Amino acid sequence: MRNIFIILMSLMAFTACDAYLNVQPKGYTIPSKYEDYRQLMNYAQLYKNGDITPVYMTDDVLFADGDIENNLDAQDDNVKYLYKFNHGPIFNDGDSDAIWEYGYNRIYTLNVVINNVLNTPDGSKEEKEATWAEAKVARAYEYLTLVTIYAPAYDKNTASKDLGVPIISTEDIGKMDYVRNTVQQVYDFIETDLREALPKLKDKPDHRFAAGKNVAYSFMAKLQMLKGNYEECMKNAVEALKLSKELVDLTKYAIKSPTQYIGRIVLAEDMITPYPDAQDNPEVILARYCPYVFAGNISFYASEELLQIFEKDVPAGATDYRRKLFYSDDQFAGMEFPGYTTWCLYVRMNYGLNNMDVILMAAEGYARIGDSKSLEQAAYWYNYLRDHRIENNVHVAFASADEALVKVLEERRREFAMVGNYRFVDLKRLNKESRFAKTVVHTCGSEKWELPANDNRWIFPIPPNVKAFRPDIPDYER
Repeated sequence: MRNIFIILMSLMAFTACDAYLNVQPKGYTIPSKYEDYRQLMNYAQLYKNGDITPVYMTDDVLFADGDIENNLDAQDDNVKYLYKFNHGPIFNDGDSDAIWEYGYNRIYTLNVVINNVLNTPDGSKEEKEATWAEAKVARAYEYLTLVTIYAPAYDKNTASKDLGVPIISTEDIGKMDYVRNTVQQVYDFIETDLREALPKLKDKPDHRFAAGKNVAYSFMAKLQMLKGNYEECMKNAVEALKLSKELVDLTKYAIKSPTQYIGRIVLAEDMITPYPDAQDNPEVILARYCPYVFAGNISFYASEELLQIFEKDVPAGATDYRRKLFYSDDQFAGMEFPGYTTWCLYVRMNYGLNNMDVILMAAEGYARIGDSKSLEQAAYWYNYLRDHRIENNVHVAFASADEALVKVLEERRREFAMVGNYRFVDLKRLNKESRFAKTVVHTCGSEKWELPANDNRWIFPIPPNVKAFRPDIPDYER
């Protein structure tokens, strides 16, 4: 127990961390018992991922001007830089970038487990291998988050040259090689971790913060989607759905009170049972929380374009409960913002992997294949999701691959608006296809800013705290 306490205290001591990656301070003790590693996998920081910051660059958000709530002038500098698509840094000197710094902190912790747990004298072989595999999947997920934010979208023609992020696979700071690996190397590293972990995982994990085979298949589907291997994406998504396809039926929920924050969305039958946080939500397969509780709630408005997407493809007499439950028009809890709509879910949403993501990846894969049988499957999963989101939903059949793909992608936008880096990553990957490439336009009053497809500003820069100590590290000109 003393060993595990020492390493946990060390991991939280950011001010003493290595100046380049902010991963691990000098002086640490590696645990020696299997139970210590199990406790290390329960380290609360490992249950988090990412940050709200990528949302500010998407086409889903809007800031107001003047004295109204959520006016742009009142935002922190980094929010303004992101929303205005500023060239150059996102964070000021001395500011922390939570995605990078906490991400590498978690990677260090996972390296400790991966490189040492199999050598403990206690614990069964199966237990140790399962913990090792769980840590492998968790590390891979951290690297996927980092490479999708701090590097260009995957392009098979340039990935072997594009700058990715540093791959650190050791906990020994004397052996760390601080090289900015290529995008291809990072994706290969992630895939290797997943393939090595898969045989050692349970079909389903013991809890939603851990990994099972359903998580590994879902993760592999996402990895292949981001690489543009849509048939492989579909195959892995289908394998994942054999193990887990549960969804929450939003049509059974209601708003308890428009003035309430936490617990505002409850089961309609009792008006007491709250909509579940990620750790208790049956549609969540790998739970990860944003570092900040309820990040994004009532802190910006929904763009007019997003609101129009919610109005599209709603059958006559039907109601999309995502729009009804998760957003508020004109006012909320004593605040007034006439003419605007704010996101106010007030549930700890999942920044990890979800069944609805897997369902839509399967649907997208089938849509891109495009033959008649595949279009039937794309429609099946599309309708399956919407049955759990839309009251009085009417099933559709797709007449063409193009129709199916457009509708599935629009459903992804409705499903994941305002949550983590979902929309941000989708915009980056789809910008590689000319038919979906998009210039994102932000406005505030009479001002307007534009971000063209594939512009380097889609790539987050190396954080200033890192550049201060390693000015030689290559970066993209933004």
